[in-house]
Amino acid sequence: MKIAVFSDVHGNLKALKEVLEQIKDKNVDKTVFLGDIFQRGNEEIECLKRIQDSGITCIKGNCELYLANGVDIDPDVEYLREYYDGARAKVTAEQMQFIKHMPLFYEIESEGRKLLFTHFLFSDIQAQYPYLQLSSLKDGTFDEACKCEAVQKYDLVVIGHCHRNFVKENVVSVSATGLEGASWLLIDVSAAGVSFEHIDIGV
Repeated sequence: MKIAVFSDVHGNLKALKEVLEQIKDKNVDKTVFLGDIFQRGNEEIECLKRIQDSGITCIKGNCELYLANGVDIDPDVEYLREYYDGARAKVTAEQMQFIKHMPLFYEIESEGRKLLFTHFLFSDIQAQYPYLQLSSLKDGTFDEACKCEAVQKYDLVVIGHCHRNFVKENVVSVSATGLEGASWLLIDVSAAGVSFEHIDIGV
């Protein structure tokens, strides 16, 4: 089974179109988007429409959480209040329902291999802001989370959010589609195991 994964579009329609074209050329069986349609770029509504129409599996990122629930769920992003109030006014009721119903994670099993896709590792999945903070990458909290049973039970856990490519334990991160250094992830699942490669988008 071939799975394509991309993340963090951040309102960059040109990059979104390019990654979807590249994925189409690979004839994958499944495409997963790890969230963050909004923030930074100025074509977020167009990106939202394109992602909705694509029929791909869409995971909720922190940007979608801010849009649906307000920035009060994360004390670190008060400075984004005006942006999200404006973005909320632009989306239709149907689009807001689509955003609210995006899941926090997606699991798949193929060839006896289990894979998890999520925007970032969780601190508390029941919380309004369920993800670890980005500071966890520096203070060791993320490393410890990678070793926990909830993560280790998978053959591969795929995340976005931190805008860079790296591998830690069985966790692989894919950089932001909509920002500099953009890439996406091509995963091959077979009876022999799980392999993957980061593919530069080149936009």
